[in-house]
Amino acid sequence: MGMVPLDVALGQDLRFALRMLRKAPGFTAAAVLILAIGIGANGAIFSLINAALLRPVIATGVDDALVGVYSGDRTRPDIFRPFSYPEYVDLRDRNDVFTHVIAEGGVRTGLTEAGQTPRVSTMLTPRVSTMLVSSNYFSALEVPLIAGRAFTRDEEHPLANAAVVVASARLASRYGIASAVIGRRLVLNNREFTIVGVAPEWFHGTMPVMSSDLWAPFGASRLLVPADQRGYVPPASLDRATPALLLAGILKPGLSEREAQARLAPLAEAFAAAYPEYNKNQQLRVQARSRTTRGAAPRSDTAALAGAGVLMAIAGMVLGVACLNLANMVLARGGARRQEIAVRLALGGSRLRIVRQLVIEGLLFSIIGGAAALLMSWWVGTMFVTALSRLASMTIVLDVSPDARVIAIVAGAIILSTVVFSLGPAWRLSRPELANALKPSAPLEARRRRGIPLTSLLVAGQIALSVTLVITAGVFIRAGARAASSEPGFPLAGGLVAEMDAALAGIDAMQARDQYAAALTRVRALPGVRAASLASIVPLGDVDEGRLVRADGEGVDTTPLFTTSTVIGSDYFSSIGLPIIAGRDFTAAEESVSAAPVAIVDRAFVDRVFGGGNPIGRTVHLVDFDGNLDDSLQIVGVVPTVRDDILEAPGPHFYVPFSRSYRVGMTLHASVEPGSEARMMESIRRAIQSEARPLPLVSLRTLTEHRDRSPGLWIVIFSARLFAAFGLIALVLATAGVYGLRAYLVERKTREIGIRVALGATRRRIVEQLLREGAALTAGGLVVGLFVAAGLVQVIQAGLGMDVSAGDPATFAIAATVSVVTTIAASYIPARRALRVDPVVALRPE
Repeated sequence: MGMVPLDVALGQDLRFALRMLRKAPGFTAAAVLILAIGIGANGAIFSLINAALLRPVIATGVDDALVGVYSGDRTRPDIFRPFSYPEYVDLRDRNDVFTHVIAEGGVRTGLTEAGQTPRVSTMLTPRVSTMLVSSNYFSALEVPLIAGRAFTRDEEHPLANAAVVVASARLASRYGIASAVIGRRLVLNNREFTIVGVAPEWFHGTMPVMSSDLWAPFGASRLLVPADQRGYVPPASLDRATPALLLAGILKPGLSEREAQARLAPLAEAFAAAYPEYNKNQQLRVQARSRTTRGAAPRSDTAALAGAGVLMAIAGMVLGVACLNLANMVLARGGARRQEIAVRLALGGSRLRIVRQLVIEGLLFSIIGGAAALLMSWWVGTMFVTALSRLASMTIVLDVSPDARVIAIVAGAIILSTVVFSLGPAWRLSRPELANALKPSAPLEARRRRGIPLTSLLVAGQIALSVTLVITAGVFIRAGARAASSEPGFPLAGGLVAEMDAALAGIDAMQARDQYAAALTRVRALPGVRAASLASIVPLGDVDEGRLVRADGEGVDTTPLFTTSTVIGSDYFSSIGLPIIAGRDFTAAEESVSAAPVAIVDRAFVDRVFGGGNPIGRTVHLVDFDGNLDDSLQIVGVVPTVRDDILEAPGPHFYVPFSRSYRVGMTLHASVEPGSEARMMESIRRAIQSEARPLPLVSLRTLTEHRDRSPGLWIVIFSARLFAAFGLIALVLATAGVYGLRAYLVERKTREIGIRVALGATRRRIVEQLLREGAALTAGGLVVGLFVAAGLVQVIQAGLGMDVSAGDPATFAIAATVSVVTTIAASYIPARRALRVDPVVALRPE
């Protein structure tokens, strides 16, 4: 008989494998489900990583050449600042490094349609994310607008008062098809703008995740943020002393970042010579733009990539547990097919053909499970984006649809899992003792082998991995629980916060000061309000502001210290329940613009700058990034340090009076009786919006709700849920693996148990022996899992930057106990079945 061609043989093996899958639907369903969970966990995590860190942001292919341009200080390598508009123009027109240089700066805007009143007293003012950009923004990025036009050079000029915008496809879709949107009028910050262009659906800006709704030219900056207001980002200006813009450049072909930076050095020196007041010691730096942060300083994504690696490793462990579980299932199923395999070998079938047949069966399981995993990863990713969008204050865009990278990862997981759970068992099953395997009741391994059986090692591996994941989940659940009940340093009960933004209604600074003061007076007069004040930022929020502060004098650290700066009103600390631990609070008189300059600092500031000494009466100076003096203030009080971010250690804080340092956006804090927050919200809303032209109210919530919506807490809780899901999946799979192995071994030992019962052994002793075997298996996996978990938690803490502890004995003990109890229970149920063994049946001749 001639040799069968390989393609024909593979076709025969495939058809036979499909018949075997149909003959065992229960086994097939279980295998596919296990693989779908294991591969799906990896696919879902990688889909999010791919969307945030790997997928091209700009589909036109300029990502590789797009770099950030940063303005640093040669004498202070860690100090960077934004660019002013004149600096952008100089760099754009005088460099020989970039084919294009673009500039952008964000501004918060309130949106209404033309003809609508900006005052809707029963609703919050809707915000949209608007970017101020250079006129070459879309052409440089090679982004073709699907309707209309981009901006002109004239509209870019900061004094142009250009009331035009380009809308994102998502925002434009509210009003119909793109071509019909051109010419439509929108009211932004109480100014009327015209849509002149619509961006393609795939374009959301130069950053992943954080999407822009509208783009406006620099000539619109004075319309959106009047010159007398200091908002979240100062407007584009012809003044070189107004650094507000972030720059990016597209490198010329063949030019590296290092070469580009070297070529820019003479240009930086020329700027310093021409404008020493603004560009002294300037250093121009070129670096790949971060995909996770946006700012004036160059940042790398190393921490994010390390965290992504940790998450993929955890997901890989889940897949490992699934594969080990399946390997045991394949071995157990092989016991039922031993005669089939033995007959095929006895009739001349090659061992390689048997192995190939079993591997093809395993590959079919993996392919079906992988297809289900792709759907699962897309579904999980979509749920993640939806949950994140509800939390964030801006539009979130993450494309989690499967692309070539995701499909490659899933394909790799399919191949890897097939090798792990199929190849080894297939090789083992292809070596039966023919004489014994042809007997109907022969065991899978007729001959006693020394050492630990392979099936036991596989289950021990499952237990070790599941213990690792359960302990890790326990640590994160504890961290999430601590974060969910944490306070920023002052009590949250009875606290209300109302975020207002005068810029959203185009209210000028003088009128806004009066309206903020009037709204505060009305709220303070409400029955049930114990104290109220204003603040520019709220701890645990998504907005912060920092200033460089320098102190002089003997025994003082004179190095400028970057501190969290908060503009507050009088009685602020009473309204949030933070005590004054030295000195005094601001007085109402010190809110006057003409009052003496004063400041309050926190304990962390005192420790860093004054070495813990008494700072009351000392003078500190606010300086800019070039070291130039902005203001000098006298310290009149010290308060405890508060936490601004759940994920980070608290840093130094610096407080200044509101009327002296005006901010366009402010938050009103009100302290009420705990339990009355819901009732007082409506009264506070009416008090804020009782004027004919009220301050736009962006949000009104309790301090507890504010904390619960904080990005840091969301990250911790999401991580806790993610690891809890991984741990639960691993625990269920490992428990099923232990149960399956012990049930299989009890079935194999039926004859042995019958003989022992016939010889007088008590059933209790038999059960105890079987439990001891299961306990030994569990103990081995537990010890390995404990050591691996301790190391893994430390790696996670370093990789994700989260406040989790590897030395949490309570969490380790509880998680380990859960793992032990479930696995021992899985061993006990098959052991109990041994009590029902009838010696007469067990010893019946075959």
